[in-house]
Amino acid sequence: MRWPLIFAVLMSSYCCCVYAQYMGSIEHPQHRLMKFENGLIISWGPPSEDASTNQVDIFDGQGRPVISLNVLRPVQEAKRVGIYDVSARPGTLIAVAAVYNSKEGNQRVRPAAMLLLFDFGGRLLSALALEPWRQISRLAVDDNSNIWTLTDHADDKDPSTIPMVVEYRADGTVARELLSRSLFPLHAASTKENSTIGSPSMGYDSGGLWFWLPGSTELVTVQAGEETPAMMKTGLPNEPGSQVVPNNVVRESSGNVVAEVRLDEDNGKKSQLAYYRWSPATKIWLRFKPAPCDGDRLIGVRVGTNGQVYVRHEAARSDICESVE
Repeated sequence: MRWPLIFAVLMSSYCCCVYAQYMGSIEHPQHRLMKFENGLIISWGPPSEDASTNQVDIFDGQGRPVISLNVLRPVQEAKRVGIYDVSARPGTLIAVAAVYNSKEGNQRVRPAAMLLLFDFGGRLLSALALEPWRQISRLAVDDNSNIWTLTDHADDKDPSTIPMVVEYRADGTVARELLSRSLFPLHAASTKENSTIGSPSMGYDSGGLWFWLPGSTELVTVQAGEETPAMMKTGLPNEPGSQVVPNNVVRESSGNVVAEVRLDEDNGKKSQLAYYRWSPATKIWLRFKPAPCDGDRLIGVRVGTNGQVYVRHEAARSDICESVE
């Protein structure tokens, strides 16, 4: 397998960034994933075979372009790149979890999972080739520039020997591993996500690391400075007559969990968006309306407040909406 050689070349040569003209909104949001964290709006596209376009775009909290990254072009032997997640801390570090497919085909060369670390000048600081069982599903950069990752699968190994969480230092070396996958029976072999149960969520704030798993609805927190994680189940909101499908789950600075869900009725023929907040003290989901952002897409929360950040879709543009309570 020649992937390690590919990225040795990449490390010595790549420095690429593009600053787009500010248009007052985020351009071309269709089919892109988005998140708001640490005062930044991060957007990335679906799997791409187009080395002429950027795959990652980062904006400030008002939607002004900060930096764009092309993570396919430098890897000449790669045909395709899929980005699983992106996390960033302003002015310090951008972390990208990606999987590359070789031009030789998957039967000859196994897809390569990578952790890419950039600075805000677009310079590639490190490109870490990962063991298959370390492939990253979600990640979050903490305030010390360590990178916390949620692994994607056990790669047919004993789940009790494979960590669910791996923490990396800024130089790409492993700091520690936490929580064997066997602790999460539904996700032991692989982290489950689909259009019915939703997708995993992960973040790092002043309270430390947190992640939420779909289906099993486990919320796991690792408090800053502590070694022992806390685990609890949130369940899902109860709406009689409706199937509750979580679109996104985030955590506020207070420790409360906020979810944007889709309520499907009549076997999916009718649906509506709804928003709920879950408290670890009461363990109850309460519905709320995020005025003036009701009906918009939840992408994160602003640290230090109880306000959520949403994105509005209008044709090929997206405008940011904030709900402050």
